[in-house]
Amino acid sequence: MSILNINDLALKLVALDFSDGHMPNNGGPTKTSRALAIIHLSAHHQYAQIAKPTILKVKLKSIPIPPSTLGNSPAISCAALLGAGLRAAKLLYPDFEKFIAAEAAKLTPNNICCEQDLAFKYGEQVANAWIESRKNDGSQAPQLDSLYNPAPGHHRPDPLDPNQQTLGRNWGLVTPFELSNVSLDAPLSPPPKLDDSTIYVIDPDDCYPVKHDIKYCDAFKEVIKDGKQDLPSRDPEKAVVGIFWGYDGANKIGVPPRIYNQVVRAIKEFKVLPHDEQIKILTAINVAMADAGIAAWYWKYQYDFWRPVVGSRGADAGWGPQGQGDGNSLTKGDPFWLPLGAPNSNPVKKPASNGTPGFPAYPSGHATFGAACFKTAAALLKKDPKNIELEFVSDEFNGVTTDNTGVVRPKYKAKFTLAKAICDNNESRIWLGVHWRFDAVGGDKVGTAIAKKVASTFQ
Repeated sequence: MSILNINDLALKLVALDFSDGHMPNNGGPTKTSRALAIIHLSAHHQYAQIAKPTILKVKLKSIPIPPSTLGNSPAISCAALLGAGLRAAKLLYPDFEKFIAAEAAKLTPNNICCEQDLAFKYGEQVANAWIESRKNDGSQAPQLDSLYNPAPGHHRPDPLDPNQQTLGRNWGLVTPFELSNVSLDAPLSPPPKLDDSTIYVIDPDDCYPVKHDIKYCDAFKEVIKDGKQDLPSRDPEKAVVGIFWGYDGANKIGVPPRIYNQVVRAIKEFKVLPHDEQIKILTAINVAMADAGIAAWYWKYQYDFWRPVVGSRGADAGWGPQGQGDGNSLTKGDPFWLPLGAPNSNPVKKPASNGTPGFPAYPSGHATFGAACFKTAAALLKKDPKNIELEFVSDEFNGVTTDNTGVVRPKYKAKFTLAKAICDNNESRIWLGVHWRFDAVGGDKVGTAIAKKVASTFQ
């Protein structure tokens, strides 16, 4: 019984939640990241409370006190960890109670002693306390609407899905786990203006070694060329990177926080850590991603920036709901342009179209989640992301998953550093044609700020 068992269960639940037409208990990457944070915090909290109080980093105002007769041996603390993780999972994924029970039966020893049973029940109380503490955090507010602004530059439905609703308009108001104030702790400047009267500043980092500026017209030309649907005429390597990091709520795959957990678990340095350090890192990355979802969606609806599929089709004068175009003489519209698209993998009905996510572009959620997760992990491993190497098989290329037409994609074992993972994850959305360059950079900025905050707490 370990945190790896709880993490494995949680990631299986994320995939099941988005499988075979099931209406998700935790729809979208936003609610999923919140659920993963609560599950890991519950497990982390009770383990620390019993076995090692010095690693307790995130505390509740009201938490059950461990029974005075409860010891602190590894078996006892792990029993409590299991009770907390399973209880949180049951409460957050009620549709999969039977599945969770079956998984629990595999993890629970047949000869469990009375003290372990007491520890298990104490863990359940801790999970109840965490769920109760988040009951009024704003996550229950409506998350779907059709409030679109027809003006140029604003988010509108995917042309392939004209009835598409926006997701997560209220998510930016959810109470963060670690951030005190999104706009102060994870600030984000506006995207460039459509007419190039402002530029977007890219500061040096692992992905962009030299400081430079980017205009809207430059980002426009890049994504129109490299993110288009036409696979035969485009760079296949960029298409592979785009799909590799997909996890766009597809059947049997789920949403991006799942792949970032999987990547961290594949890091060699993580695998050899003692149990309490693995607990700390898995809890920290999921707390970071929960706050990344809140921050990214806060800024998405502050700026309400359109996606490439809308911007490309409405760029020229006379096009778009108001016939204004984008007002930029350096962009040339294409009323028929379509992106390679967020991969609709393992579709229930074949063929199915890939598409564009139903929320504003800026900043990229993938970039925000990925930077928050990977930079938190690297900080807690006390290593530069450039010096962390791993091998990883994405569920998008595992030799079983099919594309949107039903054709099985080949298996691909990628080798990369964590720094390259951050950069590829950022750019993957451009190569799919669902984001602009400045979306990726903006998400990285927000995710980096969150990683610094969370890593500092969990040091």
